[in-house]
Amino acid sequence: MKKIIFFTILFGLLCSNISWAQNITLQFTGCDAENGYVQLNRVMVTNHTQGWQETLSWPDTTLTLKGTTGVAEYADNGGLFLSQNNPNPFSGTTDVSLTSANAGEVTLEITDMNGRVVATHHRSSGNHRFHITLSAAGTYLLTARQNGKSVSVKMVCRGGGSTNAIEYAGEAQSSINTPKQVVRSFTPNDLMEYVGYATLNGIEVESRRIVQVQDASQTLSLLFMGMDYPLSAGASSIGWSVFSPIEAANSLVAGKSGVVPSEKRDTNFRVALSLSPFSLTQFQEGYTFTIGDRTATTPQELQQIYRDLGSTEMYVRIATKRHVTAEDITDGEPDDNANFHTFDQGIALCQIAAELGIPINPEIMCAFTYMDMDRQQAPRFDEYPEIYALQNGKRWEELTLDEICVVLEAYGAFVGEAILSTGCTVNNWNLGNEANFGFAGISMGLETAVNPKLQKAGNLRKYTAPVFARGWLKRNVWKYDAPAYAAVKRGILSAYDKLGIDASDVKFSTHIATVVFPPKCSVKFFEFMKDNGYEMETAGISYYPSAPSLSANKKKLLKKTITKINQKCDLPVFIGEFSYPSGEMDGPFAGWNKKVRGYKHDEQGQANIYADVVKWGRENGMAGIRYWAPDYKGWYSMSMFEFSGKKGTAKAILKNHRNIIGR
Repeated sequence: MKKIIFFTILFGLLCSNISWAQNITLQFTGCDAENGYVQLNRVMVTNHTQGWQETLSWPDTTLTLKGTTGVAEYADNGGLFLSQNNPNPFSGTTDVSLTSANAGEVTLEITDMNGRVVATHHRSSGNHRFHITLSAAGTYLLTARQNGKSVSVKMVCRGGGSTNAIEYAGEAQSSINTPKQVVRSFTPNDLMEYVGYATLNGIEVESRRIVQVQDASQTLSLLFMGMDYPLSAGASSIGWSVFSPIEAANSLVAGKSGVVPSEKRDTNFRVALSLSPFSLTQFQEGYTFTIGDRTATTPQELQQIYRDLGSTEMYVRIATKRHVTAEDITDGEPDDNANFHTFDQGIALCQIAAELGIPINPEIMCAFTYMDMDRQQAPRFDEYPEIYALQNGKRWEELTLDEICVVLEAYGAFVGEAILSTGCTVNNWNLGNEANFGFAGISMGLETAVNPKLQKAGNLRKYTAPVFARGWLKRNVWKYDAPAYAAVKRGILSAYDKLGIDASDVKFSTHIATVVFPPKCSVKFFEFMKDNGYEMETAGISYYPSAPSLSANKKKLLKKTITKINQKCDLPVFIGEFSYPSGEMDGPFAGWNKKVRGYKHDEQGQANIYADVVKWGRENGMAGIRYWAPDYKGWYSMSMFEFSGKKGTAKAILKNHRNIIGR
């Protein structure tokens, strides 16, 4: 039977403005990617705020910290230690271990949440194992008492046991270390780091590091990824573990040397933690957002908090619809995007960027209200009389490619001048949104005189072509989209000339969805755009690990996509959309519940995968990342906030954001 290890760190906080001590208790257990138990050897605790580090070995693991100048010591706790039961939750039967260093009888007692005692057991001191059986589903407290001292663990039973009992299962192996005293300091909200060590297959490995501001009691599960996380002698003492180093079978290699870092790195790593396209509407409806001790009641306040947490730029998505309308309807049909991406709303966000002095990355969709890899829309310019006149009375669907490019260049000039005239700084422009299958109405499934075949190209063609018929995409879609992108780019650059603004360092991109493109197809897309007139300085992708995808291995998909684009296209890659659930996804995103191995759908898993993508990306040709819609309630558990009514409270991913991104 496995020995279950349970670590507790007790922080006694003596605050100068109150007369009582607040206790913070941290409980640590080890688990693997499948949530199976992993026996811990020790836990290393680091306080980055105060600048100290301690390694706690089982079972000498109770630490009391007294204020910022006091003496900290390993507490005696009567020499009594009780492991967390395993498994937990459980059905019927679970196991627990007890260590008692001092002489005297130990009493084990199980109570339900009403305080009713359901089972007891008496045992002499020593190291013991027990089987626990419970019949009724519910939450229970297991308490060990000896010589006036007590320790407890909470257990969750799903029912199924034949009786309520604590059964002795024999001696457990353990050793008692001599308590020691150390001088340490701690105050609430110190930045703490925790890492566990365990022996797997005869080799000591370390768990994923947890780095966070500590201000409350917490139970933490230290995750071990088998041989994916070997202990490295050169590992940094701070930071999050690298994005799950892949096994040789998944290696993204040239030859057999492993992942090849790109020479085309963007040293100014972009962190686009930004107001979402939905933020303005939410603030108008009375939403507030709380991060720690700060509450934002305006878009400016929220973006400033994002900036303080490490954001380097804002983001705005602009459709060709110019003004907000009373109803969310387009062409008589409901349209969820009808009033989120209008030109007017986009300019308002650019004005906020100018006010705060933070660069902004505009996404010029060239669609009426919305487009992505699944839904396509043509642009409309009837609200822009001078631009609309260039269509010479024709519908957009009737225009030739040359005629479309004339209109798009004029629109690029207009929207570029309008954005830059707000006083904001734009270093990066993105054209289109998940433009895998079309841009500016020259798209699969839409009527267009440019290529009439596209209107009849259905979903079967759309989702098989990236794998089996990339040539068809080149001949029928990308061939026409490249000149359209180039026309918008020319128009935007002309706005810089008109306003006398230096554009020598301005970069252009488009971004595609990785869920429908294998890495080889992504490479072909960016190569084709470059070879056919649309010069880009950055390749953009969307990466949603929990979404349905052509690829079963989402980690391999990301790494191979970025590495291959680096190598073949000589471009850094910007992740224009990324997010991961902290719980069950619902509503229109109910299918986005795929789990990536090693990352649970909880707050810790959400923060971990974001941190690991950032850390891996910084070293492997990634230009930056945008966590998509961090403050959008309609993004369900993908959001960085937990919502109660119209009040959003920051999750772990946001509270610890500055440390996560390594800034």
